Amino acid sequence: MAVTAQTIPVEAGELPLTVPRAEGRGAAIVIVPSVFGVARDLEQQMDELASDAGLVIAMDPFFREGGGPMPYDDLAPAMARLASFDLRRCYRDLCAAIEWARAQDGVSRVIALGICFGGGYVLRAAADGLIDGFVTWHGSRMESLVHRAADVKCPVRMHFGSVDPIVPPAALDAIRSAFAGHRDVQMIVHEGVNHGFSHRTGRAYDASAERAGMESLRELAR
Repeated sequence: MAVTAQTIPVEAGELPLTVPRAEGRGAAIVIVPSVFGVARDLEQQMDELASDAGLVIAMDPFFREGGGPMPYDDLAPAMARLASFDLRRCYRDLCAAIEWARAQDGVSRVIALGICFGGGYVLRAAADGLIDGFVTWHGSRMESLVHRAADVKCPVRMHFGSVDPIVPPAALDAIRSAFAGHRDVQMIVHEGVNHGFSHRTGRAYDASAERAGMESLRELAR
């Protein structure tokens, strides 16, 4: 697996990007990882996606707070990252990552993946017209942005678990209702699946749900 590190200038620092060598000809994929950062299993997923995508990058939203990956079973320090986290500045970082991706040779379309807390960010990027499609894996806090659903004009693929306490039924209902009239949206709720199903080394990992989420990315990238 050939994964390289790249930085781009952003507000108050240099945003680290993880970039596997892409072999595909599809769209670029820009990833906002979960609160646990760009872990080894996410790098593996990126490497697999690179066979279909023209470019795959993952940003480190927490680089100003020390950054780097955290173990999935080490929840307390991971959540502590969010205590004083600048959510608005993180969105500006995402915008910079998208802009950088679009500037790379051969990139004509950009698809975004939001994992966990990244879900809201990619929804907002779509509503602002910055991307050409988005996928979410157990996206959290997305119900707080459903008022922007009408502004989303690109394909959407959202994957949730039916027993996710962080995204309860009321949140799922709000998201489903907001996107009901969208021309190209799929909202997949995986029965019996919990939050964190995409984390291959985590306790909640679900291979079937992860495969479905990966295929959604491949579909939109192609």
